[in-house]
Amino acid sequence: MTWDVAVAGTLHRDDITTPHGRRQSLGGSAAYFALAAAQYAPVLVNGIVGRDTSDEYAAMLRGAAIDLSGVVVSDGPTFVWHAVHDFERWVTSSECAEPGCDGEWHPALDEASRAAPVLFLGSMHPGLQQAVLAQSTARLVGADSMTVFMREDRAAVRAVVEAADILFLNAEEVEMLAGRDNWCDAARELCGTGRLRAVVIKQGPDGAACVTGSNVYDLPAHPVERVIDPTGAGDALAGGFLGYCAQEEVDTEAVFAQALAEGVRCAAAAVTTFGADGLLGLNVSRS
Repeated sequence: MTWDVAVAGTLHRDDITTPHGRRQSLGGSAAYFALAAAQYAPVLVNGIVGRDTSDEYAAMLRGAAIDLSGVVVSDGPTFVWHAVHDFERWVTSSECAEPGCDGEWHPALDEASRAAPVLFLGSMHPGLQQAVLAQSTARLVGADSMTVFMREDRAAVRAVVEAADILFLNAEEVEMLAGRDNWCDAARELCGTGRLRAVVIKQGPDGAACVTGSNVYDLPAHPVERVIDPTGAGDALAGGFLGYCAQEEVDTEAVFAQALAEGVRCAAAAVTTFGADGLLGLNVSRS
């Protein structure tokens, strides 16, 4: 037996350019997270998608332990994200979006998602994250965010942080949220805020770290032959981390080091192809 994992996040069409070319593929935080977490435990997806890609998503996720019952299908178009990745600085050098149907989504979790012991809140407006939290009884909550939300409504982001157990951010985001220049000090300061017990720092090609009130678990990136597209790596990391916790049915610090290792491995799989194809072929060991 394993715990069920619910995720609330985005389902997008990504138009990505990297030094290896340009491609359109299905993406979004919920997709990358679900494909990683489903290697360990059943995943319940919540979000919205346009009818123009709903069949493509169903086909891509068919065969995985992923339930799409919580996905709303809109007659409007799917959100499209256009981005160019800079492999020198490991940032997006340019990006823009076609919002599509995303603004129509009002979270309404079904009974299974409400009862899932594990919940991940993908990066989205903190008001939507709070609406999902209000409907969930999860014992282990992970959350992501972005600097744009911290600038627009810092108080709302902090409210989500206080209701989460594990926060998944990059160094810039955690420093901005805590108001400190050092990411490790910033993460330590956040631990103990509300119910928050750990901050996972996403470090791209340098791997990831998990900071708790008393320990720092730091891992290099899992080796890959070459990075093709870093889109979705952070969500895959969160999926591997929380999915492993669900597989083990443990939500204490005792499992965090191995959970981080699983997350780093899932992130590595995500970057080896355009889109989520690398996660489709991922095989993980079971304990």
